[in-house]
Amino acid sequence: MKYLKILSISLLAVLSVMCVSCVDDETDMGMGLQDPSSIFNGKVCDTITATAVTVLDDSLLTSNYSTGVIGYYYDNVFGSVKASMYTQAALSTPSTGVTFANATIDSVVVSLVCSGAYPKPSDTNAVVDLEFQVYEVTEDMYLDTSYYATDSKTYSASPYFDDMVTFRFTDTIVNLKLNSSIYSKFENKVFASNSEFLEELKGLLIRMNYNTMNNYMLYVNYWAISTGMTVYYKDESGVATKYSFLFDKTAAHFNSYEHNYSGTPLNVFQTQRTDSIEGDQKLYLEALGGTSVKFRFPYLSNWAAEHPNAVIHQAELFVYLPDETVNSNPPASLILYRYDADGSLSAIPDMLDGVLSEGFDGNYNSSNRSYRMRVSRQIQQMVSGSVPDLGMRMYVNSRRSVANRCVVSGTATDQPIKLKIIYTE
Repeated sequence: MKYLKILSISLLAVLSVMCVSCVDDETDMGMGLQDPSSIFNGKVCDTITATAVTVLDDSLLTSNYSTGVIGYYYDNVFGSVKASMYTQAALSTPSTGVTFANATIDSVVVSLVCSGAYPKPSDTNAVVDLEFQVYEVTEDMYLDTSYYATDSKTYSASPYFDDMVTFRFTDTIVNLKLNSSIYSKFENKVFASNSEFLEELKGLLIRMNYNTMNNYMLYVNYWAISTGMTVYYKDESGVATKYSFLFDKTAAHFNSYEHNYSGTPLNVFQTQRTDSIEGDQKLYLEALGGTSVKFRFPYLSNWAAEHPNAVIHQAELFVYLPDETVNSNPPASLILYRYDADGSLSAIPDMLDGVLSEGFDGNYNSSNRSYRMRVSRQIQQMVSGSVPDLGMRMYVNSRRSVANRCVVSGTATDQPIKLKIIYTE
């Protein structure tokens, strides 16, 4: 009988996984799907208290990713953020090198392929004027070195470019024609390798001028074939030609994100980076090495003790956005990590399922202004004691390459962070 009981429970668990994986992942309110509690004839618990605080997103690695953000943005809640790109320029023909011997330089253009912008305007054809700046980096960068959002490099006093660029949201590329002071880096030079070229030009700093006129962030695809620096010149025979330098994975590059929280609800982080802000009423999520949310369910162990034979068929975490004004451009999705015994973070198992996009979800639901994250495996492991309950961390998804932010309801509001567990026992 004991064997049959174990077999029955195992079959029930397998069937629960099969059923969850075969239905539309949108099972929350208003979606018109059958409640999982009725599918399993299960019970529902959604009263487990959460505790949460806002903390800084510290140690955000930004080096050698394919996308990043360039720009400046300010609002009254999160203050300002400056987003800059530091990059080497790599030869597109590293095996054969390039020669500019007896060449006459006509122009040098930096091109950035854009995949989006923040904030997204209501009129995507609206034109904005953005003041870009390009400087020479005077400090070495290394392809095998890790760089973080708080890192920076020294650069020249005079820019190679400092001018206005007309841009609309639907544009796919920005071209910055550098001034003639950079020509000396190429004239009558021969570069047999990347290392030789980097001795001449260590890299470039690309940013927007930091002022309220440039309240805009561009998403840049650094590895796109058209992103890079192009030298237009006439060779010794007078033939017009061009040569491309790349900002791709063969060139060391990283993004620097500088936040200023002075005079905002997050002012404490301006001087105390390791501090936290209590989350009873509001919690703050910001990309680009900004803020994240650390939370726990301290009484989940009590629930587990009261239900020692519970089989969790589904557990969902709901986060709500109450303020439409502040949250006019919320992140497209959120992600979750859990704390390990050594203090490090690991992706929760629900995010690592083979059906990540279908299973975990995490996407913004505009109809009820909320995020829903399926955390069934994580909660089951916590309840069973197979992993310690050390808390979890919530971030804006793709936080290295998007600029979205949002203020979510705290743990003691009318719409608190809610854990919904559907189970049988």
